[in-house]
Amino acid sequence: MKLGRLTVPQRISAVAIVVVVLSAFMPWVSLLGFSKSGVEGDGVITLVVALAGAVLLVVTGGAVGSPRTPSRASQIVLLVLAAIVSLVALLDMSGLAAVGLYLTLLGGIAWVVGAAWQLTLKKQDDAVPDAPQDEF
Repeated sequence: MKLGRLTVPQRISAVAIVVVVLSAFMPWVSLLGFSKSGVEGDGVITLVVALAGAVLLVVTGGAVGSPRTPSRASQIVLLVLAAIVSLVALLDMSGLAAVGLYLTLLGGIAWVVGAAWQLTLKKQDDAVPDAPQDEF
């Protein structure tokens, strides 16, 4: 696995995905010393979505196999997956929220930022060749 092939936004997404996966096993709700981990509830959703996103990111980012440029469709799917994680965490947020839920929300937001940034990089790369060149 060659993670050096990933762009900076893809690396941000990868770290955020790892945070989401780990936080699914942490306490999401805590009250009077009793807690419930994420995998005992909606953390299963975020865990499955994050694992699917990790596989998609590694395969389409070129970290496995030959170097590739991710397609626009795969970038949009990663953005949607990141939004799902953020939305689940946001909807579960309450006064009883514990560290795992906060980390899921922060990881989801960071993943959205990385995925959106990657989408804008793709647009900029496509726009550069069409730009007029100044001659000296």
